[in-house]
Amino acid sequence: MLAGIGSRVDAHEAGIAERVVLIEFDSFEQAVAARASAAYQEALAGLPDGFERDFRIVEGVD
Repeated sequence: MLAGIGSRVDAHEAGIAERVVLIEFDSFEQAVAARASAAYQEALAGLPDGFERDFRIVEGVD
């Protein structure tokens, strides 16, 4: 487990102490394709106005 709800947070600089969701894909390309998918774009369209997100795709290391 990386962190759970209720974990302590000490955010710095531009960091915001809010929830983080981490999803692991089999490859970087699969992650990029998932974000570009019609299903994901439809989910984004359903978010309320003013909803802010900080989305990052980061290649992992072995």
